[in-house]
Amino acid sequence: MKRETIRTILVTIILIIGGVWAIRFFVVEPYRVPSGQMENTLLPGDQLWVDKWSLRWGNRTPAYRDLLVFELPPLLQTQTAVTEVGVARCIGLPGDTIRSTGNQLFINRRAVAQPPLILEAYLSPDSMCNDVNRTLRHNGVQLVEQGSVGSNRLLFLSRYDYEKVRKMLAPDSLLYPVFLQRDRYEIVLPARGESIRVTPQNAKWLAHLLNEYENCPVTCRDGKIYKEGHEVTRCRLTRDYYWVVGDNRAGLADSRTFGPLPHSLLIGKGLWIGYSRDVQKPFWQSFRTDRFLTRPL
Repeated sequence: MKRETIRTILVTIILIIGGVWAIRFFVVEPYRVPSGQMENTLLPGDQLWVDKWSLRWGNRTPAYRDLLVFELPPLLQTQTAVTEVGVARCIGLPGDTIRSTGNQLFINRRAVAQPPLILEAYLSPDSMCNDVNRTLRHNGVQLVEQGSVGSNRLLFLSRYDYEKVRKMLAPDSLLYPVFLQRDRYEIVLPARGESIRVTPQNAKWLAHLLNEYENCPVTCRDGKIYKEGHEVTRCRLTRDYYWVVGDNRAGLADSRTFGPLPHSLLIGKGLWIGYSRDVQKPFWQSFRTDRFLTRPL
């Protein structure tokens, strides 16, 4: 084979590899969905294709209900060699007032519809575990169990599945909705450059943002913020922050745990599910072909 031909082949291979790398780094890249964050909108084993250009390089702002893929804040990073990622839904933009009562979400005092497949919290008596589980399995209900509250199991399932089995589980005390404290909150997301008054309600998370992302060392004591020994009564943030919550309310890798998410941690927004596998099944039976090339709700 001639030297020129070998050189042409090598250059072609290098260009192909470089082009693929550039597309994955700058434009679009597939990500495996972490378990416990977005069920049943996304399932473990889904491969989510993510638009990286718009948010990371195109400097655009997320829209309401966008599925955002982001680097987990340092608070939740458990590995040193690999940057762990999270997936959650954007429900609040800079300047928004967000209030959650547990079963209802309000943005700027207006009630907004919840995603159709979110998993919500329900309680079921420990003593009726076998009967309740049998009914749920018989009706194909997908659920997440997360510990207990007193003598009751804490279960998470979709409202659709709950309504499907509620009448079968008479009386209603066998499975009933509960609103957890972590799902009750109100927060005003500051706009970039806006003067913010420090209050006992916002002092803790404002101090966290100033220390973690704003390069402004402060301390928080008794609902007040101090810098170099002097009380800070107002401050300004130099970045955009968002409020993100996973559709699986049992998960905690979202703003209910780490507070507002800075734009600098965004990787991109989910576009579609490339393919999906149920890793608990044998390989030849594991492909969920009905989810291939579909857009999440």
